[in-house]
Amino acid sequence: MNLYAHTPFCASKCAYCALPSAAMAAGDIPADFPELLAKEFSMRWPGGRFSTVYFGGGTPSMLGAGGLARLGLALRRAGLETIRGAEWTVELNPAPGLIGGGVLGTLADMGANRLSFGVQSLDDGVLAMAGRRHTAAEAVAAVSAARAAGFANIGIDLIAGLPGDDECKWRATLAKAADMGLKHMSVYALTVEPGTALARLAAGGGWTPCADGELLDRLSIAEETLAGAGFRRYEISNYAAEGFECRHNLACWRGEDYLGIGPGAASRIALARRANSADWRAWREGLLAGRTPPADNEEELQPADDAEERFIFGLRMAEGVSPDAFARLHPTAAPLAGRWRKALAGLAANGIAAETAPGRWALTPRGREVADSAIEALL
Repeated sequence: MNLYAHTPFCASKCAYCALPSAAMAAGDIPADFPELLAKEFSMRWPGGRFSTVYFGGGTPSMLGAGGLARLGLALRRAGLETIRGAEWTVELNPAPGLIGGGVLGTLADMGANRLSFGVQSLDDGVLAMAGRRHTAAEAVAAVSAARAAGFANIGIDLIAGLPGDDECKWRATLAKAADMGLKHMSVYALTVEPGTALARLAAGGGWTPCADGELLDRLSIAEETLAGAGFRRYEISNYAAEGFECRHNLACWRGEDYLGIGPGAASRIALARRANSADWRAWREGLLAGRTPPADNEEELQPADDAEERFIFGLRMAEGVSPDAFARLHPTAAPLAGRWRKALAGLAANGIAAETAPGRWALTPRGREVADSAIEALL
C-alpha cells in the first residue's frame, strides 16, 4: 500500500497551474488541518504498512515546521506504519520563505528521506513570467540546504515551453540542473490549461505557446542532455540516476494500490476509485461533522476494467509491460492478454512500440511522443 497526503495551499497561484490548490497566506490556513488529515487517514485506512509515503500539494511546507511536525505525529498516532526502508517524499517550493524556519530539519526528523523541488526553470526571466516565487540562485541554494540537512535523494521538476523560454535558455537550464548533484528530474511539456493566467494571456494575444513540434524538440534536448549527465529516462516524463527512481510513482504505474487523503486527493484500493472533493472547506466541514469527506468522483470498477487500467499505466515506463506476466499476477486480465498482444504488435508495425524481450513490450522514442494515442489503442 502507498499513501498520498495532499496539502492544497499555496502562497500564490503560478501562471500555468490548474491543480486543485488555494492561494492564501500561511496564517489563514486552518490550524486543525494536520489533525484533520490524520482523522481522514484513520477513517479510510484499509490496514497494513505502507511502502511509500508522498506529501504533495500545493505546498506542504505552508504548514510550517510546527504544522508538519504535528502532521507526522498525528499520522503515527492514527496508525501510520511504514515498512523498513520505505520511501517518504515531500514536495517543496524552493522559495527561501518556504523552506526556512526549521522545515528541512523537521522533515528529516519526521522520517522523510526524499525531497522534490518545484523549480520549473533556472532562468530568472522565465521564472518571473511563470509566476514563481523564487529565483534560479534560490533554487540552487535550496538544494544545497536540503543536502546540508542530510537529504541525499533530491529531485527537481522542470517545464519546457514556459513563456520567455527559448532553446538557448532551455539548454542552459538543463546544463545547470545536470550540475546540481541531483538524483531525479521530472521534465514536462507545458500544457496551457483553461482558466489559468497563461490561457488568458494567450487568448489576449500577449503570448504565443510553442508549437507541438517545438515542444517535442525541447523534450528531445532534455533526454540527450540528461542522458549525457548519467540520468536514465525510466518513464515518459521522469529521469533518475541509477537506483533513484521515484518508488511512489513506480508503484502507481505498476498497478499497486494507493490511499489519497486531503482535498482533491485520489485513491485506488482494490476495485474502488475515489477522488476527494477539491473544495478544502467542504472537505474540512465533513470531517468536523464526523463524516468521510465528500468525493467529486467515486466508483467501483468491474474486474476487467480495473485490470485494464492497471495494465496500461505500465506502458509509460521504460521497463515496459508483459501481457502474460500481468495476467499471471492479475487473473482477471487473462481474457484481455491476447487482445493486448495483438494491439502491441500493431503498434510495433507502426514504429510506436517494440518487443524488448520475449513477451515484453515498451514504447519507442516515437511512441513516447504519442503515448496517449498508443495507450488508447490498448483500450
